[in-house]
Amino acid sequence: MQVHSLTILHYGTDYLSYALRGVYDSVDKCHVFYTSTPSHGHTTNAPIPETRDRLLVAAFAYDPDKKVIWYDMSNVTHEGQQRDTALETVKNAGADIVLVLDYDEIWHNDTLNMFLKHAEESFVRDYLVNMTHLWRSFNHAIYDEGWPVRIINLKYNDGVSYIPSTWGHVYHFGYAIRDKIMRYKWEIHGHKNQLRPEWLDSVWSTAEPDNCHPTNGRNEVGKAFWTAKPFDKMTLPLFMRSHPFYDLERIE
Repeated sequence: MQVHSLTILHYGTDYLSYALRGVYDSVDKCHVFYTSTPSHGHTTNAPIPETRDRLLVAAFAYDPDKKVIWYDMSNVTHEGQQRDTALETVKNAGADIVLVLDYDEIWHNDTLNMFLKHAEESFVRDYLVNMTHLWRSFNHAIYDEGWPVRIINLKYNDGVSYIPSTWGHVYHFGYAIRDKIMRYKWEIHGHKNQLRPEWLDSVWSTAEPDNCHPTNGRNEVGKAFWTAKPFDKMTLPLFMRSHPFYDLERIE
């Protein structure tokens, strides 16, 4: 059974090579789809903070078995179209199971293998996994009840399975990024109309560990939707120790 990863990106040099490294030994092919324009419904006059050439280098930084395939996407106007086109491309390349891998998501290889085995032996299409969100460094993390689809078994047409969080998490580094990346991300965000207007300057810029979700603030009794807690970075995959942000107290 062929397992292929699918990564769509517009920027992401800080983590792309590490994301691919985390899944490399568990997949047969790594498909990377690049778009030079935002596809979340919002645009900006600000320049893209990273070049295609830098992303290309990051994509092929670790590829001893020639698994990585790069695509330049064009005529893409929105994220749904982008993901549908990418998924169809991966399916046509021979994938039976697709691992949806964002550029800022890091897997433990053994965790991924367990999840993939579950997907191979079950009888539904979509598999939802829980994530640990790193916050402003590798020393703090946020936990929630979000369960995005990250594994798709193309043998089946429907059905959803929640993979127990006790089996392991995907590490999401979308909030452990440089300030200029976050400010660009803010301008093109798919939920831009729902973003808390004070968040960028009063939460993100101060590295506030409490009440730090960009759209969901406190509920009616004052409880924060997201609160960052101390995180043991030694639990990350060993290869993450070579990351330039690993020892930073705060990523700037």
